[in-house]
Amino acid sequence: MKKDNVFYQSKFEHYRVMNMWVVIASCISSLFYVISDWYLFGEINTTTVPARMAILIPFVLFMIVNAKVRDYRVIVPLSYLIAHSIMWCTIWACVYLPDLTFASDGFIIIMSIFIFFGFAAPGKWSIVFTGLIFADIGIANTFLHYPELMMMLILGIPFYGGICLVVWAMEQSYVYQYVAQRMLEESAFHDQLTGLFNRNIIDTLVDERRSFQCFDGAETSVLIFDIDFFKKVNDTYGHEGGDVVLKEVVDIISAHLQYPNYMLRWGGEEFLVIMQGSLETARQQAEEIRMAIEQESGKVCPVTISIGVTKDQGGDYNTSVRLADEALYRAKESGRNRVCIS
Repeated sequence: MKKDNVFYQSKFEHYRVMNMWVVIASCISSLFYVISDWYLFGEINTTTVPARMAILIPFVLFMIVNAKVRDYRVIVPLSYLIAHSIMWCTIWACVYLPDLTFASDGFIIIMSIFIFFGFAAPGKWSIVFTGLIFADIGIANTFLHYPELMMMLILGIPFYGGICLVVWAMEQSYVYQYVAQRMLEESAFHDQLTGLFNRNIIDTLVDERRSFQCFDGAETSVLIFDIDFFKKVNDTYGHEGGDVVLKEVVDIISAHLQYPNYMLRWGGEEFLVIMQGSLETARQQAEEIRMAIEQESGKVCPVTISIGVTKDQGGDYNTSVRLADEALYRAKESGRNRVCIS
């Protein structure tokens, strides 16, 4: 499966709340490192308090942005910025500590935070952003001169490899969930036989006033197609033959229908099309499609269609559908294989 922006955004949305709480927990927990500082000083000492409190600056920035932005390409790097900020606040505090013997323990503790940030991040990003922690240590060592630098690396490198493995495993496990979710969405919004949208898609095409919003205010027309004498097709050739006719008609309509549009299987042999364009454009399209069906159908038997067309007036979409349906009824009553306008 191709892992694209849609996949990674979906993964981020799934773990978004968890990611936020990991940031909150990490920042709050890091504030309590001041207690371990006091232990090393042998007394309550405020020297490292500014360094420990500094994490609140990127934390507040993260919370503001996280409340307004949902794009993983923004929030994920910002989350890792928090993790590295915790690292640098700790390095700042280490400048004043009398004993750096336990630096390797703190390093592993901070590294463990990166495991949880990897849940919401693309795997490749996580590997890079987590690996930068060794750059943090390398830079810090130039002025801190860690007495246990070798131990930090001996412990840290295998731990980093474990983090990469966990991140890869988590991403692979989400692939299965993502595929299952997409299949569920596909079945929820698509007709299995024809592949067209079904009625469920309507809710995504209208606003809170139940007006069509799919073309951003552009002129919109509604068409309803119905296969003439379809019951006779089923009675003569069986339902399998009827299914072939339905798919053939859909293919012909799709080939002649101009974009942008939404085509739905409205029920049985009836199809609804919502298209951008004027009433006259829609009428011409309908006539072209009617002629194409008459001339091109015939895999099982030749068929014709009747079409009702109306212009959407911008109110409740049901009104436009009803008017198109009334026009379709007149087309049926006046002999079928024709287009009527309402």
